[in-house]
Amino acid sequence: MEIGNSARVQDGIMSPDFDNLKIGGWEGRIVNFSKDILTIELDSLTLARLTEGYLIDCFADERDFAFIYLGMNEVELTVPRDTRRATAKKQQDINLKYSLKDADKRIAQILDAEDNSVHEENHQKYLNYLKTSIKKPCILTGIEDFDWEEPFLFGKGKKSEYEKMRATNPSYQDEFEYIEITDLLDEKKGVMANVNRVSDNQQFSLPLWDLKTTEFNYPNYLIVSDYSYWMTNYPRTVKVAEELGEE
Repeated sequence: MEIGNSARVQDGIMSPDFDNLKIGGWEGRIVNFSKDILTIELDSLTLARLTEGYLIDCFADERDFAFIYLGMNEVELTVPRDTRRATAKKQQDINLKYSLKDADKRIAQILDAEDNSVHEENHQKYLNYLKTSIKKPCILTGIEDFDWEEPFLFGKGKKSEYEKMRATNPSYQDEFEYIEITDLLDEKKGVMANVNRVSDNQQFSLPLWDLKTTEFNYPNYLIVSDYSYWMTNYPRTVKVAEELGEE
């Protein structure tokens, strides 16, 4: 076996990384080997067969979905089924759909504009996208402490008072069930989401920028994360209107 050869995983072989996952029949190209361990880059046909659950687990665990590592006795040589270009294209498609590192590309697709900065026109586009894209059920929690909590968490307030205020105020430690995106845009915080606190069913309207999903589930974790990334990292060129349609 040599680098560049195409290889097929023998029937009955199990994944070395995921329990109870049969990978017999997976195919790809040998790109490296060391001490009888082969690095196989999966071809485009195998990549197309990977389940959503498998891909989500790979990205959540920071495993490279495009490669598998097996012993020489676990594979057999075969003929290539595609081109390297087809494999690279399929890898790009999967990364664009699932990888946090491709947030800029997804944001560009959502806004479809020459200028992707945070301004009113782009915010309206993003709001409309969020309204139709976040899937229920979706459980959210705070990325970091909410504004009202800062004095208490930095030692400027009493713990007893903090716990009392948590009864009627949302905390970054709470979990919230997503209800809907509102039509209002906060001047500083942007898109607002109506949520129910899981512990007591109290309803709040919170900035989506301050929230993240509790689980690494597709597509919500990317949708919410990308919006926070946009708000944090892109420049603001025009003041955001407080309400859609406001002059």
